[in-house]
Amino acid sequence: MYSRILRAIYKIENNHVFSAVKKGFTLLIPVLLVGSFALLFLNFPIPVFQKFIAEWAGGVLSTSLHFLFDSTVGFMSIYLVVSISYYYSSEMKERDGFLQVMAMVVSVVCFAASFGAAGGSMELSDLGPVGVFTAMFSSVAATKLFYFFYGKISAAHRFRSRGADVDYRNSLSAIYPLLLCALIFIGMNLTIQTVFKVDNLNDLVTDGIVFLFHNINDGLGAGILYVVVLDILWVFGIHGGNALEQVAQTYLVPNDNAAGVIISKSFLDSYALIGGCGAAICLLAALLIFSKGKDNRQLAYSASGAVLFNINEILVYGLPVVLNPVLIIPFILTPVISLLIAYGFATMGFLPILGRTVTWTTPVLFSGYLSSGSWRGVAVQLVILAAGTGVYAPFVCLAQKVKEQQAKMLLNELTAYFKLVQQEGRDVHLMEQHDSKGLLARNMAEQLRIDVEQERLTMGYQPQYHKEHGLTGAESLLRWRYMDYPVYPPLVVALAKEDGFFDRLTQVVVKTSMKACSELLREGSALTISANISADQMDSEQFINRVIRMAETYGVSGHYCLEVTEESAVDRMEEIPHHISRLKSAGILAAVDDFSMGRTSLMYLQTSSFYAVKLDGRLVQGLLENERNQEIIASIVSLGTNLGFVVMAEYVETEEIREKLESLGCNLYQGYLYSPAVPLERLKEIVKGSQPKK
Repeated sequence: MYSRILRAIYKIENNHVFSAVKKGFTLLIPVLLVGSFALLFLNFPIPVFQKFIAEWAGGVLSTSLHFLFDSTVGFMSIYLVVSISYYYSSEMKERDGFLQVMAMVVSVVCFAASFGAAGGSMELSDLGPVGVFTAMFSSVAATKLFYFFYGKISAAHRFRSRGADVDYRNSLSAIYPLLLCALIFIGMNLTIQTVFKVDNLNDLVTDGIVFLFHNINDGLGAGILYVVVLDILWVFGIHGGNALEQVAQTYLVPNDNAAGVIISKSFLDSYALIGGCGAAICLLAALLIFSKGKDNRQLAYSASGAVLFNINEILVYGLPVVLNPVLIIPFILTPVISLLIAYGFATMGFLPILGRTVTWTTPVLFSGYLSSGSWRGVAVQLVILAAGTGVYAPFVCLAQKVKEQQAKMLLNELTAYFKLVQQEGRDVHLMEQHDSKGLLARNMAEQLRIDVEQERLTMGYQPQYHKEHGLTGAESLLRWRYMDYPVYPPLVVALAKEDGFFDRLTQVVVKTSMKACSELLREGSALTISANISADQMDSEQFINRVIRMAETYGVSGHYCLEVTEESAVDRMEEIPHHISRLKSAGILAAVDDFSMGRTSLMYLQTSSFYAVKLDGRLVQGLLENERNQEIIASIVSLGTNLGFVVMAEYVETEEIREKLESLGCNLYQGYLYSPAVPLERLKEIVKGSQPKK
């Protein structure tokens, strides 16, 4: 049952529309951070500070803060239209950069048309938080319509101009789709004006909400309805405070200075909406206490200053809470519980109601003291904080589990896609994908880079056995985990290559495995530890110099091996033979990994400095069914005898395979028949168990 719920939530959150909206809000986090703190300074509840910013340098500070807020949050809806359209268009089948840009332009045009901009009814305030709902609707609907019309209009009906460049022709081809989209939105707006007698979609929603309060006269009932509607609006991305401004002015603000009247605007701000809508300070506390996700905690730290002053946009749009199926329930429920707690204390006489107006940006605890005139207001807020945090706690934990489940599912999808690309022989560009897989690939690469720089890579060591001598060595294999899930090693390598830190990754792998080799030697275990490098790295003098220095530092001469392989031809890499000789002189062995009878593999044999070759795993896996594989392996073993290198077989998983390899002359084995890759401590136990008892 629980697994089904998680999968259902996963499907909802990864719906193309929901996903694009959430990503669009996430993209705006820097804008919201800057704008929110500008708003905080403008409304900081200390008269001396307000006087300072108003008068300093002739008011330049106040003016700058207003400009900063207006240019960030003040244009939030426009930025949101562009960002949501960008992500939503990336989910379309037509992965064309021109169409993606045009979809964003069309979305902005339709957003303006939905406000009746041509009729002069659009105001500058509509471009800020007021127009968020219309921005979400316009970006999704306009993008979908644009791609639909562009696909339906055949090439024969698009504008053509001989001799014009591609960009010019592409721009002309978007005229009809843009015109049709704009006309549809204009028609929708005219219909709303005619039928509902309001200026636009945004006003229609706002007026409908205000109508709910016409028959509410009871103070507590009006307070609960106000809080519930406010938070529901925020959940759908609508700035609840602005949408309910008329309601607040009519039903709540007049009670601010009325002694003995409990439900007022100041009362709701001080007790039901502490930290902002959704009692955001309770969500903040739950994230800091119960969330294990590093990104959630970082966001909570970033938002903490603003939330203390009841500015909640960073949390609401940053997590986001908007369209979040897990956090919707506590976001709406917590303020209601907070209101009932405060109302209960007030009716019992514990919480004094003085009829004072408290500025909405007054910090938590201070607002409780100022509104009540005593410590009791502070105590009530602390009770609310504890209760609200308790309400949010299980949902924060569930959100974390959902996120982990999402990561697991997405990781499986990304791995499957990567394997498919490998099988088809296509170039791998995972981080350039604009869908969820691309986002995951970029996040993974970022975390991998951090782990590499901090040398926190986890390694496994797969034992290698000789027919007569038993355990002789182990290959060090990367066992990196993302969000505690193991990642397919070739995918890790591909991400490091694509993000440009593959050499650094290899250096850390070599360093870690050399440390392990040194530790084994100190404990009396003379195993040969090996690590994989690419032919490009074997051809790099700088890389080879670094490896030789590390080998000297850790004292692994004679017991360390580099396994080199590369799918591309190595005949242009002239320094490889010289570098292999240098490594041999420094006591570092060299082996050819995934050896077959191809040109690349045979090129390696022009040098006599190789210690071993490892058979291509496909040869070993098909050994029993394919006689040609047997003949190839026998030929490689014969080459080894004549040229002076040993032959090792990987993927030795059954006794039948081992016996057949032995009959062909191959006496070194590595595979699950003996052991998978194990942590270093487990390898030490295997070493002790393999030593003859005295």
